[in-house]
Amino acid sequence: MSTAKRAREDRRQLGQFFTPPDVARRIVAALPVDETTSVLEPSFGEGAFVFEIVERIARTGADPMAWAAAHLFGTELDGRAHAAMRRRWRADGFGALPPALRNADFFRWRPRDPRQRFDLIVGNPPFGGTLDAAVEDDLDRAYGWRHGLKIKKETYSFFIVRCVELLAPNGLLCFVCSDTLLTINTMRGLRNFLQSSCDVEIERLPGPFEHTAQPMVLLKARKTASGCGSVKVFGCTIPPRAIAATPNLSWRIDETLATYFSGSFLGDFMVATSGMTIGNNELFLREIRDGRVAEPYRFAYADEPVTLAKERSRARLGKLSAGKIAKIRDAEARGTTERVVRWERLRRPRRVALPHRDYRPYNKADGSSFYAPPRYAIFWRDGGAYVYTFKRNGNWYLHGVGGRPFFEREGLTWALIANRFKTRYLPPGYILDSGAPCAFLREGVAEDELYFILAWTLTPVANRILKSVLNHTRNIQSKDFERMPYPAWVSPAAKRKIVSLTRATIRRARAGHCIDEDAVVAKLERLFAREESIALPQDQRPRQRASGTSGRVVTGSPDSSIGATTL
Repeated sequence: MSTAKRAREDRRQLGQFFTPPDVARRIVAALPVDETTSVLEPSFGEGAFVFEIVERIARTGADPMAWAAAHLFGTELDGRAHAAMRRRWRADGFGALPPALRNADFFRWRPRDPRQRFDLIVGNPPFGGTLDAAVEDDLDRAYGWRHGLKIKKETYSFFIVRCVELLAPNGLLCFVCSDTLLTINTMRGLRNFLQSSCDVEIERLPGPFEHTAQPMVLLKARKTASGCGSVKVFGCTIPPRAIAATPNLSWRIDETLATYFSGSFLGDFMVATSGMTIGNNELFLREIRDGRVAEPYRFAYADEPVTLAKERSRARLGKLSAGKIAKIRDAEARGTTERVVRWERLRRPRRVALPHRDYRPYNKADGSSFYAPPRYAIFWRDGGAYVYTFKRNGNWYLHGVGGRPFFEREGLTWALIANRFKTRYLPPGYILDSGAPCAFLREGVAEDELYFILAWTLTPVANRILKSVLNHTRNIQSKDFERMPYPAWVSPAAKRKIVSLTRATIRRARAGHCIDEDAVVAKLERLFAREESIALPQDQRPRQRASGTSGRVVTGSPDSSIGATTL
C-alpha cells in the first residue's frame, strides 16, 4: 500500500475529514471572536480553525501569542496531525505551540481548572471513525443518555454532548457535522438534548466539502439560560409542537407535514423487521434460473470438542465473563462436543426443480414495486437447521436470527437503499435477508390493510413525508416504515377501490404480465388525494388541520373489510 493510500485509510479509521481552509476561513469570519473570547477546538487536526481564529485576533491589534496562551485550548488525538500543527505554528512566527494545544484524547482531557467553561467551541469533530469497542462502551456510559433519551453511539454525537456541557452561559458551539443529525431516528436523543439546552441553527456549509461523500452541514448551538431553545434549519424556524408531533423529533418537519402526524401510524397496523445475516451466502444461497437451482455441495453434521480458545475467538472483543469461562473449562475438561456443519463440493452440481422441500425463496433486496418473483433460494433442509447450526458456531454477531418469527409469513418488503419506498408484496414462504426490510400485519388486523398500506407507501405524498421528515438519507429502515402516518382520512368506499386496484396489479404481475407501475401509482395517487380533499372540512384536512383525525384503531370497522380509522 502506498504512503498516501495508507494515510487516507488511517484518516478514515480516525474519522478524519479535514475542513478545507477556505471553508474554515468563511466559518470563522462569521463567528463572534475578540480578545476576551475563550476558545476550545476539541479535534483541531492540522489547525485549520485555530490559525483562522489566531489571525482574526491579530487583526484586532491584540498580541495573538499572548491571547493564545491565555484563551486558546484544544486537543488532537492524531500525533502526526499535531506535529504538522506544531511545525506550521513555528513557521508562521508564533514560536512554541501553547501547552494548552495538546496531543491528547479529548474525552480523557480535562481543563486545568475544572470549572472552566468556554465562550466558543469550534471545529470539525471525527465522523464515522473506528473506535476500540471497549473505549466506545466507556464513552457510551458517560455520554450515551441525556434527558431520558439515548444518544447514538457515534463519535461526533459524543463530541457534541461533551462540548455543549463545556459551554459557558450564552456560549456558542459551531461544528461541521454530518447532516444525519437532521432526521434519522438514532439521532433523536441528540436532537432532544440540543434543543433542550440551546438555540440551534443549522446552516449550509459556506463552500464545498469534498473529503467525504456524506453531506455535511454547519451546526450552531448557543447555550440558553432557560434550558429550552429554538430550532432553525436552513433559515426556517421549526415550531416545537411540530417537532414534538413526529416520532423521531425531526428537524425537517414543517406545519403542513406536521398535520399528518396527529393520528395513527403504520406501526399500529404492521410490525416491521429485518431478516438474518447468513454468514456465508455462497454456501447456502442459490440463484434461481428457469425454476431450478444448482446445488454444488453435500452437507453433513459432525461433532467437535468444546474449547476455551475457540469460544474466545468467537466472542466480542475476545472477552468472556468469569462465569462463562468457568463453564467452558468444565465442558472442555469433560470432553463435551458441539454439532458443526461440514460440506463437500460435488464434482457436478445437482439440478433441483423448485418448489422443493429443501429450499425456500429468499427475500433479497429488489428495486421493483408491487411484486417481483424470487431471484434466490436458500438451502433450508430440516427447517433451516444447517444454516442455524452454521451461524451458532460462527462469531458472536452471527448468533442471532433477526426476524425469525416472521419467516414464511405473508407481508410487504422494500429496498433498503433507495430514494423512495419501492414497496412490494411478499408472498408466504420466504426466508428473510437482513438487507431487505419487511413488514407484517399485527394480530387482528384485516388482510386488506396489507394492500391498502402498500398502495399508500407508493404515493408521492407518502414518500415526501418519508424523505423530508423521517429519514432524508438513502436508507429506509424497518422502523421508518412503522413511523409513517396512516392515511386515516380515506373513506371505506375509497379503500375498497384502492385495495381492489392493488390486488389486481399484484395478481397480474404474479401471472407474468408487464405492469406499468407509474400508471398504477398515478391512479392510486388520485384516489388518495381526492379522499384527502373531501374527507374533512377545509380547516381540518391533513395538510392544514391543527388537530388529529381520531384515536388509533387497528381492527376492522363495521362497514368495511379494511381495518380503518373512522373519521
